[in-house]
Amino acid sequence: MSHGSIERLKEIRDTRQQQLKDAAIELFGMKGYAATKISEITDKAKLSHGLFYHYFKSKEDLYVQLIHELVDIVLDTIDDAEQKHKSPLKQLERLTEVTHSGSLRDGVHRHILIMQALYSDHLPQEVKLGIVNKYRTIMDRIAVIIEKGQIAGEFIDGDPEELAVYHVSLVHGLLLSNARKLVPIDVSASKVLRQLMRSPEQGG
Repeated sequence: MSHGSIERLKEIRDTRQQQLKDAAIELFGMKGYAATKISEITDKAKLSHGLFYHYFKSKEDLYVQLIHELVDIVLDTIDDAEQKHKSPLKQLERLTEVTHSGSLRDGVHRHILIMQALYSDHLPQEVKLGIVNKYRTIMDRIAVIIEKGQIAGEFIDGDPEELAVYHVSLVHGLLLSNARKLVPIDVSASKVLRQLMRSPEQGG
């Protein structure tokens, strides 16, 4: 088999695997893990049921892979923001912008998936612990950015971990609010970060 043929087969395999992942993210986000069947995932992806097992050992295997990938995307975004910007404020602006970029529906499903995993009772304890620890890494990284911003005079005083929770809760809350279309708004990173920013009156 030629090198070109091998590359083409790999491309097809990667595309099919991503189709299954995209379908699963939407279904898990809408119906939850327990209520989603493998047949529903393959139907939505327009792929055969048997093909699923070429890529994943089980529904749980797919679910866990998705959660780790989604958390890794956030960590990679933090890495990218820190490399591109020296200012902690600019770093959090970048993270906020990426969170609200792309399809609103996809963003909501990704968020719901992560929250489901953190509080799930259907995953083995060691698997759940691994996900929880990875999510804690995200929160720790954001807290470090906030602490650096406090030192630089960009952010208000307060416990960095507590402020990180406030910040993430606001970002995710806006995402869910827009998804419900109650009072849809164009999310502005600068407005989201106003709660953290030190005012001129507070000094450096």
